Amino acid sequence: MAGFVIQAVAPEVAFSEPLKLVDLANCEIVRSYEFDQIRAGWARWGGSRQLHVREHNGGLLWIEGEPDRQPHPDETVEKWLPGRTGSFRGFEIAREGTGPARVSAFVDPLGTRPIFVLEREGMTLLADKISTIVANASNLNCAWPALLEAAVLGSMFSPETTVAEIKQLRAGETLHIVGSRRTRAQNGLYDLSNALTPTPDAAERLGEALRTAVRDTWINPDSHLLLSGGLDSRLVLGLSEGARKTLTLDWYTEELAIARRVAEACGAELQFLPFCPADYGPRMEQGYLVTGGMHQSRYVNNLGMASVWRRSGIPAITHGWFHNTIFRGWTAGYWERYPDLRTPLAQYMGKKAHCFDRYGHYSPSVFSGVTALLSDAGRDALRNQLRALAETIEPVVFAGFDLTFERFVLRNVSRQIYFGIFQGWIEEIDVESPVFHRDPWRWYASTHPADRHRDRAVQSLYQMVGRGLADIPDFASGKPVRVAPVLPAENWRNAFWFPAARATRRRVRRLIHSPSQPQPNLPGPDPDGDKAFRQRRVMEALQEGLAAVSEGTLFDRNAVNSALAAYLTGRGPGHDVLWALAAAGQVARLVADNGKGCRGVRVLPAPTPTVSKVFS
Repeated sequence: MAGFVIQAVAPEVAFSEPLKLVDLANCEIVRSYEFDQIRAGWARWGGSRQLHVREHNGGLLWIEGEPDRQPHPDETVEKWLPGRTGSFRGFEIAREGTGPARVSAFVDPLGTRPIFVLEREGMTLLADKISTIVANASNLNCAWPALLEAAVLGSMFSPETTVAEIKQLRAGETLHIVGSRRTRAQNGLYDLSNALTPTPDAAERLGEALRTAVRDTWINPDSHLLLSGGLDSRLVLGLSEGARKTLTLDWYTEELAIARRVAEACGAELQFLPFCPADYGPRMEQGYLVTGGMHQSRYVNNLGMASVWRRSGIPAITHGWFHNTIFRGWTAGYWERYPDLRTPLAQYMGKKAHCFDRYGHYSPSVFSGVTALLSDAGRDALRNQLRALAETIEPVVFAGFDLTFERFVLRNVSRQIYFGIFQGWIEEIDVESPVFHRDPWRWYASTHPADRHRDRAVQSLYQMVGRGLADIPDFASGKPVRVAPVLPAENWRNAFWFPAARATRRRVRRLIHSPSQPQPNLPGPDPDGDKAFRQRRVMEALQEGLAAVSEGTLFDRNAVNSALAAYLTGRGPGHDVLWALAAAGQVARLVADNGKGCRGVRVLPAPTPTVSKVFS
């Protein structure tokens, strides 16, 4: 579903400009609707099974995604929403009795499909993307410290957004708007507690939960699973039933061979797409319109590609994203009494930097590279931003496990570092998500951290799935899937002498080894991923974004220009560092220009005054 926008104004305020909407999927169906002092518009592709729009209480009911059930014909949102699970968002426009019209916007208990809101005197704007709000509002300003946070951490984890005044509905939140009055309600959150002790049937119960989730969400027989050489998508396929279709991207030669073996073992149809450097163009040119600069554009992996899949006859995709956070324990570990506070991030953030240094999955070299391009004022702004973020992170330690970052991410799914992947998908194609089904989350709450730690439950489940899937190597490790022995907790790290020993080891390493050099970019997809970033259109977008940031006082213009010049000649920082800043510059230009002249911004048709015409 390519997007929606709602504008609600007070009785004394008149509508002026037509509504605009960012639609990167080039949808065939665009609708606009007006009901008293409320206007709404949306774009969608034909044949979607994940958009439910109908007349309701003399108004309009709009639900997108995968709720565990759709409302009954005469059921109001107020009665339907409590207790609902799944991945969804929506709104209702209605009038009760003779009173004024109201709009109620809501998101699921995990907040997997965001809604952003701008509240001003006499006017409220809501949309699925920050960029759509920017295109419909004037006099907005970038939240530069937030953009810097996203640049150095890979995602914006703070509760605000990258544009001042624009907020995001919290997970499970509903916003009610009647004229100038706005009220909020909480529809419930998932339980994220733990079992008191490890459970011997954890793997078996995970299998039951995932089988149910796959059965309930992977419902379109023509939907294609995005199959990689890793363990997550393989597990979804292994637990599925009946004939299935899969799609793999020929980015790594070794991974393609593994995906073929997995598909053959499961009797699934496999379609593969060759690596095409041109596919990088849309994500780097337009990824910021999807993410609003809150995530890195390079992680909006399939932007531009999913529309092609849809038009070729693939109606939906299924995926295994987010498994490493909820099932596999990748964002938690043994508690450490003395975390390393001498890292570059810790100098800015303090003790909570340990969460990101150890579990953030974002290269420390990007942090150092970006901060080297900031002015003193920029470094001060970033330091204040990260210290404020640290205050929002509550420590969670249970049975010797540090669950702080794991719980923080599970409570803020839409701030996870790779959330841009999911945003790119839902912009262009229907997405079936077993991981957002309620049963896997109930499994999490009924297990002990030791059950999930270092893939233990997943490795054990693979021994039960059959089909020979455990014997096929994992692309990440190159080895078959086996249950690894439980390693003892490294309690020596909590001994009083450990900080001194760590400092001594660091000094010795400095004496033995030469000063560390900036890390080169990791190898890209075959045949040469770096060439994808050096295409003319991508390079032009990079330079335009960097030109925008270098105009600001938070950046060292000379350092930015020197870094770009070095990159253009094959030296200097890698593209990850420069694109972290360029994406911020793209958002800055969007805000400064109010979205004018921006590709993907559509002016909606004149709204219809009656509901019946909306569905024609």
